Amino acid sequence: MSIESGPFLTMVSLGVAGLSAFPWQTLVGSVLPLVCGMVLGNLDFELREFLGRAVPVMIPFFAFALGGTLNLGSVVTAGLLGIGLGLFVVIVSGFFLILADRFTGGTGTAGLAAATSAGNAAAVPTLVAAANPAYADAAKPATVLITASVVITAVVVPFLTAWWAERFAKSEGKAE
Repeated sequence: MSIESGPFLTMVSLGVAGLSAFPWQTLVGSVLPLVCGMVLGNLDFELREFLGRAVPVMIPFFAFALGGTLNLGSVVTAGLLGIGLGLFVVIVSGFFLILADRFTGGTGTAGLAAATSAGNAAAVPTLVAAANPAYADAAKPATVLITASVVITAVVVPFLTAWWAERFAKSEGKAE
């Protein structure tokens, strides 16, 4: 999620498309904390266990911080384009994530639950503009659109996921 929703893939995509060049230090710096955590977690099982216990504790704080920063006004500012972007994310990524979840033995519920715009994605245009000032003019409107998508997906996906889980439970005869 950190690689996909953060600035790394955006910068790589812009570079591969020939639209921009980013210093290698910027690319490395965008994934270095994740890579360090992966390496340390795989080398030191006690550290992995210790930090792994912190994940469930952090979820409420992360969710509270995300909810506290969601600006419903951004949906109004972004208008239909922002709403459309949010719905597009849910529909397209939801479709593929449900397929992936089903393919790996799941019910599709986890796939649908992941079909959101991550809250940290709203910072990506600003981070990309900081790494390459050529994108400074596009950063503000892009941030508004992505923030609208974050809000729309944060509101829509929990309801869709609950509906999907209930539908699957009924089809399996597990509903009351």
